[in-house]
Amino acid sequence: MKFVLALLHRNATADLAAAKLTTVRMLVQPAIYLFVFGYVVGGMLPTQGGGYAGIMAPGIVAISLITGPFVSVGGGVISGYYFRTMEEWLLAPVSLRAILAALVFGGLCYGLAGGAVVAVLVWGILGLAPQNVGYMVLTATAGALLFSLFTLVLLLVPETPDKGQEVFSFLMMPMTFFGCTFYSYDMLGAPFSYLALLLPTTYIAEGLRAAYSPASPHMEAGAVLAGLSLATAVLIPLADWAFRRRLRDFTW
Repeated sequence: MKFVLALLHRNATADLAAAKLTTVRMLVQPAIYLFVFGYVVGGMLPTQGGGYAGIMAPGIVAISLITGPFVSVGGGVISGYYFRTMEEWLLAPVSLRAILAALVFGGLCYGLAGGAVVAVLVWGILGLAPQNVGYMVLTATAGALLFSLFTLVLLLVPETPDKGQEVFSFLMMPMTFFGCTFYSYDMLGAPFSYLALLLPTTYIAEGLRAAYSPASPHMEAGAVLAGLSLATAVLIPLADWAFRRRLRDFTW
């Protein structure tokens, strides 16, 4: 546990040292999305259940939730590859699974922190607050955990993390724009509705949408939790295998 907290402290210290970049990532970018798409465009496109702002705001929270793990987990792996800091982890008197747990826990914390910041922005800019806080926390935790594991798998399965980074960048576009972040699942028709079911962002955004406005159209809670649970159950052993396979005999 001490190693987990130490690695989290190290990441937080590095982010504080780059405070301007962290502020832009966590505050400025989501605020611009919320103002332009929620406040301005949302005011021109009124719909039921709080207007378009009520539909897209949970999606912006979801984007922040998946960005945080990539910054924490992905940043640690990529900097470890480029700047040889990976050796510091491997020389620590802990097992590989302890290092894996520390990375995943850090990604979970960063995802939840980013989601919390954007939730405050949603309340401040759009005046929207979640009606089911417990379900929002549950969905956010599951989503941040899933993307922490997902980031590790994408970066460590390829031969080197830089190749995995290219794959992640390629996947972010369809996950963002086809994963029901800027619109709800019920707005989609076939075949795009089937494609959306394959993307984890759909379940995160729809779960948050249900937490913000239970009366508006959204994916059923059981389907959201089943999708997130299934994906996480697949990723846990896959991340464990990829991490130990790549770092047991460190050759980068």
